[in-house]
Amino acid sequence: MDLPILTSSRLKAARACARLHKIQYIDGYRPVEEAGVLRFGSLVHGGLEAWWDAPKGERLDAALAAIMKSADEADAFDLVRVEVMLRGYDARWSDQDLQVIGVEVEFRAPLINPESDAPSRTWQLGGKIDAIAVTPDNRTFIVEHKTTSEDIAPGSEYWRRLRMDGQVSVYFEGAAALGLKVDGCVYDVLRKPSLRPKKKAAEVKLKKDGTPYANQQIEDETPSEFHARLLEAVAENPSAYYARGEVVRLEAEMEEARFDIWQLGRTLRESELAGRHPRNPDACVRYGRLCPFFGACAGEASLDDSTLFRRSENVHPELSEVAAPAA
Repeated sequence: MDLPILTSSRLKAARACARLHKIQYIDGYRPVEEAGVLRFGSLVHGGLEAWWDAPKGERLDAALAAIMKSADEADAFDLVRVEVMLRGYDARWSDQDLQVIGVEVEFRAPLINPESDAPSRTWQLGGKIDAIAVTPDNRTFIVEHKTTSEDIAPGSEYWRRLRMDGQVSVYFEGAAALGLKVDGCVYDVLRKPSLRPKKKAAEVKLKKDGTPYANQQIEDETPSEFHARLLEAVAENPSAYYARGEVVRLEAEMEEARFDIWQLGRTLRESELAGRHPRNPDACVRYGRLCPFFGACAGEASLDDSTLFRRSENVHPELSEVAAPAA
């Protein structure tokens, strides 16, 4: 029987809050309403998957076609943001000479005890690598896409944190399990535009002749008007919105990561055996938004409320052939 899988997303949830991990990965619940920021990220990711999977010269068309599949469900202004970001991405990176050898590549890898080198009998590692590419000088790289609202300038905190990023380390293990010797990770970051659609002024001030004063928003900005304004902003300063960096893992860093993951796996197993999964109030608000399960943890809502929560058929929806949670 296949062992339960530790993915980067699962490890991230576990590090944040043991109760969140239980709700999502043991009980299998998800919020009915996906947060807007997550919908936006999913749209961008879908476009990037199509971009990397298409032949050169056809990438932008493929990316835009991919996001249009969600046009009926997405907010019109979100579609504008995603389209502009993908157009800017294509302009920024289409000339990069990388030979793509895989897109959305799944892996399973043993979780190795870093002290004994024995594989875990409780967990295995798993995940999906955004892309794998080879450089002209025959170096192989993992490619990882991210969207963020943070500063992505060289030397910023965003890049400094990557030295300890567990996801990159897991993907190095995954690549090795696929039989690949990778030279690093191309960390591909898109910064979300902070511009928002302009809204009609609450009170439009008029001159004596009945015409409005200048510099007032007379009507709500339309998606096409927002598109033009956003495209101009991105074109003026592309480096503020698109950045790539090579992230490597030295053997000492991989050893640290293996200890981190092994110990977290032990902690999760101990919590499951004890039937106790402590809440972490310090993680109730993350990335500026309230945890979707806050009401359930605080006793204000029930996980059985189908208007708020759904039971997922797969606790790892990003992966194929993964068992559903126990009934």
